[in-house]
Amino acid sequence: MSNENVAKRKHTFISKPLFRQSMKSLLGLWIALMIGSAFIFIVINLAVGSKNIFTNIDMDSVSLYVKTEDLSWLKILGLLEKMGFNLSRIQIMSQIDLNSILNELVYKIAGVLLPMIYVMIAANKLIAAQVSDGSMAYVLSTPTNRKTVVRTQYLFLLLTVAVMYVAITVAAVGSEGIAHIIARHNNPDNVEEWRPLTTLIFCLGSFMAMFALVGICFGASAFFNKSSYSVAVGGGACIISFLSCILGLFGNEVFVAVGIGVKAMDFFNYLSLFTLVDNTSMSAFSKAVQGFDTAISYDWIWKLAILATIGAIFAYIGGRRFIKKDLPL
Repeated sequence: MSNENVAKRKHTFISKPLFRQSMKSLLGLWIALMIGSAFIFIVINLAVGSKNIFTNIDMDSVSLYVKTEDLSWLKILGLLEKMGFNLSRIQIMSQIDLNSILNELVYKIAGVLLPMIYVMIAANKLIAAQVSDGSMAYVLSTPTNRKTVVRTQYLFLLLTVAVMYVAITVAAVGSEGIAHIIARHNNPDNVEEWRPLTTLIFCLGSFMAMFALVGICFGASAFFNKSSYSVAVGGGACIISFLSCILGLFGNEVFVAVGIGVKAMDFFNYLSLFTLVDNTSMSAFSKAVQGFDTAISYDWIWKLAILATIGAIFAYIGGRRFIKKDLPL
């Protein structure tokens, strides 16, 4: 091979052979977790979305019942108070959108678990694991330079996560539409209007949180020579964000209102990247855009911009470190 051809290969933007090699090594895991993630959304939407399980409490009916039942109501009220409920708490609960809790559970916990596992495993395997086991020496012995390696592996990881979320979005929107048809058929007078735009925005928010984790995990993989350090930093960031999101739910106003949450637990939301996925703002924006009488909110846009910035910065720092550092080859 001439020196001119070697130089040309050295400066290619990505390495197609390396991209194919990465795809071959991670294809099975990627397909399995992508199908599993899509299946989660399908099951949740068909099992829950086809039934109106969250209904608002009609306080006018409650007040009327109190007046018409005279003293017999006191027995029921006494029982409710023994259980920790009273009219004021019921009044608070009637003003809360319980569907927001379902959205939190689906788009920040259940729906992100499998993609997050893929990101942790794939990011470590693409750089740090190859440095640790010596296979990176073979990759760099070819006319592929370090910049090309970093670009190829990062774009591979980002592309596979993006395709995974395309599949998730299709599954979420499609199954939600089917569930809406079923619900309307079963109970035509008490079904909310289907808003696919809301689902699309929720999926975008979930993807942007994963984009930030991709940057952190890949940056750690490129920064460290040892796979164990990469897993500790990248995987640790994922686990802390995920667990903090779960614990932070118990500080949510809904959980606090029904007596199973503590306001102080809201502290954990400040430790989770998923907090920047503002489903409340997204829902308000979607409703306003689709003509509902509600105030429009743009908060979710700048919060997703922060996630994008986090992902880009960590990936850049790790990539620069990999290009300049000494490798144990």
